[in-house]
Amino acid sequence: MTTKTIGVYGANGIVGRLMLKELARLPQAHEVKTFGREDDKTQKVDIAVLCTDDAVSAELLPIVSAQAKFVIDMSAKYRQTEGVPLVIPEVNAAAITKDTRLIASPNCTITGLTMALNALKKDYTLQEVFFSSYQAISGGGKKLLEDFANPSSNYRANCVPVIGSIQESGFTSEEIKGINEIRKILDMPAIKVRPHTVRVPVEVSHSLSATIKAKEDFDLQKVAALLAAHAGIICDGKIYTQKDIAGRDEVFCSRLRLDPEDKNILYMWVTLDNLLKGAALNGRQIAQYLLEHFLND
Repeated sequence: MTTKTIGVYGANGIVGRLMLKELARLPQAHEVKTFGREDDKTQKVDIAVLCTDDAVSAELLPIVSAQAKFVIDMSAKYRQTEGVPLVIPEVNAAAITKDTRLIASPNCTITGLTMALNALKKDYTLQEVFFSSYQAISGGGKKLLEDFANPSSNYRANCVPVIGSIQESGFTSEEIKGINEIRKILDMPAIKVRPHTVRVPVEVSHSLSATIKAKEDFDLQKVAALLAAHAGIICDGKIYTQKDIAGRDEVFCSRLRLDPEDKNILYMWVTLDNLLKGAALNGRQIAQYLLEHFLND
């Protein structure tokens, strides 16, 4: 097998630095090249990984797509673009084909919840999901971490119920992402998603409290077994906090319980490292899928 080249753009950011560590875990022979803002971006690579914000991704895509066989974009820019698969490999890797040129990686907030819903949707007709997120400061990037380090920061010893910009509807851009991305990844355009996103004074790891409604009554033992059997999920009866799981690859589902009056309503607590499975690890898994299925000559 010939050595494949992976180019990482925005390698100096929080996600970019973690992406380099994740790519070092790949079993296949590969070479990683890094590109900063002033570097020549016209070098050919097999896979380009854009660890950049929306504006920079839009600027880079025409340049790097001419040089790369596949592009993985970690920003929100192309997640809802028609024909661009939005991929969590444990859920919908098959959305990628040999002709796919651009793959989007989803918002770190909904990755774990979407995996949990995917585990359940094979046996239950899911109708609605309500969630409140408890999102780490690092999800806002380097600038927010720097702000958080300031003793006068509004995020210290405080919960801020606005992430992103408030839209005309009253929802934030982060909440709208949650609605649209869950529907697209699961290919369930009719599912009702009711989000409320909150920034909390935790540096790493997101959690969500989720309430899920199905057409059928839930069986708690069956639910736990479905979650535990799903790739990338740990559901073992223990309760996991954000501090517990920072630095871990998996998604953790705990506090499973049924509504005492309506057995078709399930409650759970979902926790994941937003920088790993929520970002860099998911991107590395997409790259690994490309290497194994389409670049294995």
